[in-house]
Amino acid sequence: MIKKTLIKTSLTSLMLSMALLAGCGKDKETTTEATTTEAVINIEAEQTMSDPSNISVVTKEGYVINELTGEWIDESLEHQRPICIMINNIIDAMPQSGISQADITYEMMVEGGITRYLCVFKDYSDIGKLGPVRSARPYYVRTTMMLNGIYTHYGWSNVAHELIFNTGLNNLNGVSGESGIVFYRDSSRYEPHNVYTNSDMINAGIDYMGYQRTYFDDYEKTFSFNTEDTDLSSGSTANTVDVSFGYYTPWFEYDSSSKTYKRFQYGEAQIDDQTGEQLAYKNVVCIFTVYNDIGDGLYDIDWTTGGDGYYITNGKYVPITWKYENDKVKYYDQSGSPLKMNPGNSFIEVIPNDTGSVSFE
Repeated sequence: MIKKTLIKTSLTSLMLSMALLAGCGKDKETTTEATTTEAVINIEAEQTMSDPSNISVVTKEGYVINELTGEWIDESLEHQRPICIMINNIIDAMPQSGISQADITYEMMVEGGITRYLCVFKDYSDIGKLGPVRSARPYYVRTTMMLNGIYTHYGWSNVAHELIFNTGLNNLNGVSGESGIVFYRDSSRYEPHNVYTNSDMINAGIDYMGYQRTYFDDYEKTFSFNTEDTDLSSGSTANTVDVSFGYYTPWFEYDSSSKTYKRFQYGEAQIDDQTGEQLAYKNVVCIFTVYNDIGDGLYDIDWTTGGDGYYITNGKYVPITWKYENDKVKYYDQSGSPLKMNPGNSFIEVIPNDTGSVSFE
C-alpha cells in the first residue's frame, strides 16, 4: 500500500487487500460491428508473427486512434507530433483559455509551491486562444521529449535553457526571434500573466523555425488504452479525489452523468473562459516522485527513479506503478501489465512524495 495516501473510505483492511490483489479490470469484449453517422467501425481477424492466432483489430475508414487519448481522429493526423505548451496556473492567471482542448494535462510543482501545466495537443488546428503561457522548467522539457513534442513556452530558467540547448529540442520560445510570430499579449490582463497564442500563430512558428511536424523514426508510444469505456472490475470508491502539493490543494469530483472528473482549485470550479465550462477529465493519474532542490527555489525531477501512484476512472481508483524505460515514463497495473486507460482526455498529477498526498472519498 502506498504510504502517501489518506484513505477516507470505510473499507476494511481485508477488503482493501482483496482489491489490491485483484488489480485492474479486464477489457470488455468488443462487439462485432458498430456504425456511426461518420463511418463504419470494422473488426477484422489478423495474424502476427509473434502470435499466429487470430486477434481482433478495430478499424474505422478514414480514422486512426489518437495515441494520447485512445479516441478516433482523422487519419491525416496519425504521425503528427503534439504541441506541449507551458500554462500558468497561479490564481492571478485564472481563468485560463483553451486548456480544456488538451489531450493530456500534466500538473507539476514549481518554485514557491505553486504549479504549472504542460498541456499536450495532438490536434492543434482549432485553438482560438490558449494561455496564459509561462516559462520553461527542466522536467517539463524532459516530459516533452518523452512525447516527441514541440515545446512551447515564454522564457526559461537557466537549467531549462541549458537542457533545451544541449538536446536540440524543437521549441517555440517567447524570448527568441519567433516571439512575435507565436505569441501576443492580452491588454486586458497584466504581465506576466497575459501571454497567449492560437493555432495560426503556432503553425506560423513551426514553419518559421522549420521544424519537422511528424514523429521521428524512433518514437515509441507512451500510453495504452481500452478499445471502449471499461469500468474497473476492482478498486475502491473515488467520488472525490483530493490532491495536495503541500499548501496547494486542488481536487476532482466525479460526475456520474458524464463519467468524468470535474476539476476544482483555489476553492472553486476551474473554468475554461473559451467555453465557459468546468474542466473535466476521463482519466486522472496521480504519481509520486522526488522533487530535487537545485537552488534559487527551483526544482528538478529525476524521472529515472520510478515510483507508485493511482489510476482513477469511472468513480474508482486502483494502485499503479510507474517506471522509466526507453527514455519514457511508463505506467503499470498491479499485475505488472501496461496500464490500460479509458479512451478520453487525461490529467496527470506529478506529486512530491515528501510533502504531497492523495486522498479519496
